[in-house]
This record gives sequence, C-alpha cells and structure tokens, in this order.
Amino acid sequence: MFNVPLDKATDIYYNSETANLIEEGVADLHCRSDKYLAEEVWREFQESK
Repeated sequence: MFNVPLDKATDIYYNSETANLIEEGVADLHCRSDKYLAEEVWREFQESK
C-alpha cells in the first residue's frame, strides 16, 4: 500500500501506538478494516519522523 518492504512495515507496525491499542482492546480497533489500520499506522509513522 505504501511501497515499504515487509520487514520495515512489520517494524513500523509493532512499534506503533495503534498496535499497542489493538493489543489492549482499546476503542474496538480490532474491528476496523485493514486499510483503515494501515493508514492510521502510516500516519503515526509519518508524524514521528
């Protein structure tokens, strides 16, 4: 979706606040679409640069 290698995408995801929130079950993020979650994680990553 964002032309990032799989290993980099995995690293971005597992170091995101969104991943932590999903794991904790906060705000029913686990019910959101893959596209929504990918965009949310990418937005977080871009803001952290």
